[in-house]
Amino acid sequence: MKKRKLLDRLTNNPKGATFDDIQTLLLQEGFKLVRIAGSHHVFKKPGITFVIPVHANRVKSVYVRRVIQLIKESRGETNGGGAKVSDYNLPG
Repeated sequence: MKKRKLLDRLTNNPKGATFDDIQTLLLQEGFKLVRIAGSHHVFKKPGITFVIPVHANRVKSVYVRRVIQLIKESRGETNGGGAKVSDYNLPG
């Protein structure tokens, strides 16, 4: 699935996200899966560490929204809400 189409689908329905969807987006954005500790999958990109807990191949919608926010901010896109990723208390 194309990156833009996947991003749009997850933006419209964050509850329907699988870990595979999120991993695909993060890898396409230059993140690397550096380790897995139990259910916590740790992705890194220079200057950013992002931890996503995964249970039964599902990711909670709050993490999906944070991933989308992170991607849009890194691209310089606006989010309409005024909050930046740095405003959230992201692990790392």
